[in-house]
Amino acid sequence: MRADQAHVKPHAIRLAKPYFDDREAEAVRGVIDSGWLIQGPRVDQFEEKLSRYCGSRHCIAVTSGTAALHLSLMALGIREGDCVLVSSFAWPSAANVTRLMGARPIFVDSSLSTYNLGTDNLRASITRLGKSGCRPSALIPVHQFGHPCDIEVVQEVADEFNIPVLEDSACALGSFISGRHVGTNGRLGVLSFHPRKVITTGEGGAIITDDDSLAETCRSLRNHGSLEIPGFNYRMSDIHAAIGVVQMDKLDEILRKRQALVGVYLEMLQHDRGYTLPSYLSWTETTPHLKTSVQTLMLTLDSDLDRDAIVSRMGESDIEAGMGSVAAHLLPAFSGDSDEEDPCPVATVLHRQGLALPLHPGMSDDDVARTVEVLHDAVNRVRR
Repeated sequence: MRADQAHVKPHAIRLAKPYFDDREAEAVRGVIDSGWLIQGPRVDQFEEKLSRYCGSRHCIAVTSGTAALHLSLMALGIREGDCVLVSSFAWPSAANVTRLMGARPIFVDSSLSTYNLGTDNLRASITRLGKSGCRPSALIPVHQFGHPCDIEVVQEVADEFNIPVLEDSACALGSFISGRHVGTNGRLGVLSFHPRKVITTGEGGAIITDDDSLAETCRSLRNHGSLEIPGFNYRMSDIHAAIGVVQMDKLDEILRKRQALVGVYLEMLQHDRGYTLPSYLSWTETTPHLKTSVQTLMLTLDSDLDRDAIVSRMGESDIEAGMGSVAAHLLPAFSGDSDEEDPCPVATVLHRQGLALPLHPGMSDDDVARTVEVLHDAVNRVRR
């Protein structure tokens, strides 16, 4: 349990909660009884289900979404001294891995309405880099909170500058663009199965790709380099994969429940003052080519509201809320990387004013109503 969750009571409305029943326990028991605990038949089964669902030729299950990013960057040949373009407003996994590989993360600002990488900023970032003599070796757009980024524009710009695209689809299982699952447009895509994601394996991740050579490299690196090159032990266990197999069988149900809850939230929140909802929540009819899984429901508080004070107030009423994500360029590990006063001002606003509300399939409409009621009260009290 994280320190910021220590105060949450058992009966509280949780920010996120895995959608488990006896089937996951039975699946784990089956693996334990089999005696085959490391990567084995359940991993193969999980990979096959993911590959079929996402429409990718290959799927490589690993220990976490961060491990998936690490192997993907290695497979793309990222080396010390390279520059990698990453979204600032995102969990810093991509930036961390880039830095740990000796490369330099270059942060791109976000869109205030979608929270995704701002395509207007992308070309300018690449141009500035070119003038400094640093050519980007990879581009990692994030499908933030499950909403597909404008990948066609991103890919067009990347192709113009011959930059390989690695899609961070960690939050976006179940999201599609024109019938194509996110993560399958670039050279590689990554998924995460952390407990806050759409489905969970307890902890885990996966790489999806249509590139045979990249898939072979990732599989080798996952398993000690197949004893031919230096590699890692990033293998997913059959215990984790068994949970994932059951979760995949529930995926359509999970997505339906989450979408229904988002609809209730939207009806109750869209005319309120004090915060702004991401525009894509109301795009269902105007953008039928997009399908968004909505992993996290985040709204942006007005500048005169203290996000942390609102989180505290809601916690007093047993409603768990929190920050949506972080702007990596503000973190101590990266804060001195740019000469600009604030290279990503939109990401800064989202970092400071983003408020994530409870969203998981175990919630009821009454839970949503209770959450919105407590939110209204907290906003009114904090504004005073």
